[in-house]
Amino acid sequence: MVQLQEDAATLDSLGYQIIAIGTDLPEKIAETEKKWGIGFPMLSDPDLRAAHAYGVAYRQEGKSGLPVPAVFIVDTDRHVQFEYVNPRYQVRLGRDVLLVAARGLAH
Repeated sequence: MVQLQEDAATLDSLGYQIIAIGTDLPEKIAETEKKWGIGFPMLSDPDLRAAHAYGVAYRQEGKSGLPVPAVFIVDTDRHVQFEYVNPRYQVRLGRDVLLVAARGLAH
């Protein structure tokens, strides 16, 4: 999230809006926003409805489900133009890759 905050101004100048979705409850998300100075909307998805809708949630024995970290660039017609999904949660999308993709898709 902090990396996205660092790139928020650049993405905004390209016409993008960042929206983050996490599994924490709204109270915890508010704490995170305050702690890290997050300036974009962070939404709560504790029951994984959004994660399942985007196909980035999986079931694990003994748990209701886990999200896979993912990044999507969605156009104003709600079509996914770019996606990054990696079930290895330690491997995140690099800032440079996101910015190249965003610049390439910007009108």
